[in-house]
Amino acid sequence: MEPGTLAVLLSLGHGVLFVASIYIFMALFPAASATIHDRDHPHIIKQRMRGVTLSTALSLVATGAVLWRWQDDKADAKSRIAAQLGLDVHMALPSLIVSLVLMGVLFLGPLVVGHLEGGIAWDDVRRVPATLWNQPTWMRNYVVGPVAEELVFRAAVVPLWAAAGLSTALCVFASPVIFGVAHVHRAGSLYARGEGSLAAVALGTLVQLAYTTVFGWIAAGLFVRTRSIAGPIAAHVFCNVQGLPDVSKAAQHPGHKYFIWLAFGAGLAGFLVLFEPMTRPGVIIP
Repeated sequence: MEPGTLAVLLSLGHGVLFVASIYIFMALFPAASATIHDRDHPHIIKQRMRGVTLSTALSLVATGAVLWRWQDDKADAKSRIAAQLGLDVHMALPSLIVSLVLMGVLFLGPLVVGHLEGGIAWDDVRRVPATLWNQPTWMRNYVVGPVAEELVFRAAVVPLWAAAGLSTALCVFASPVIFGVAHVHRAGSLYARGEGSLAAVALGTLVQLAYTTVFGWIAAGLFVRTRSIAGPIAAHVFCNVQGLPDVSKAAQHPGHKYFIWLAFGAGLAGFLVLFEPMTRPGVIIP
């Protein structure tokens, strides 16, 4: 089998395993008071997190094994593979800095809206560590979800494609489609819970597919350019905290609407302009 074909098929397998693990663990360890569609039930959340933790480990092992097989020189191969997977600890801090700065620029509009609506309650921020353990939804959304998804869909996929000789453009813009499609399964649960008509659920799913794929482009670009999974994980957490940018919020602040529109536009333009120089080796990234 050609390396490129193997890389794509294994990546698709990672996505299937990731989604399947969620439902397998919910089926193996059901909750008496909830169904598999009750994704915010504490017991269901915990089983889903256990499932994706296991599937993430299996995906990393599988990718590592293939990369090992493709190594011409086995001497010091473990450290090279760790670096390919974005697990080089020396690259973590620069990747974090670059990624968070760029995401802050990109989300300038939502940050301005947040400031106008009261800003950050620092007392709430100080309570985050304790709240994480008491709120399974927070643990899922801001810890397990971002870490597992970035390890699977970036660390376990992009190095495979790159090592197989696929272009950087394909690694950055095609591989995240797997990440986007892996979120489509939520549509079934939304419809089963009666959270909208079939057309409404379908439209919402398409919007989510588009948003997750675009974010995947950003995360894959950060992974390729910063050579660390730390930055994409931080960017993922940041996006989960902020949610989908909503430019319509400007209408709720008529006295600042033009400033808000400007902030949204400046944020997008600033991100596009700054991405290449900030991720250029020798600036912040070693």
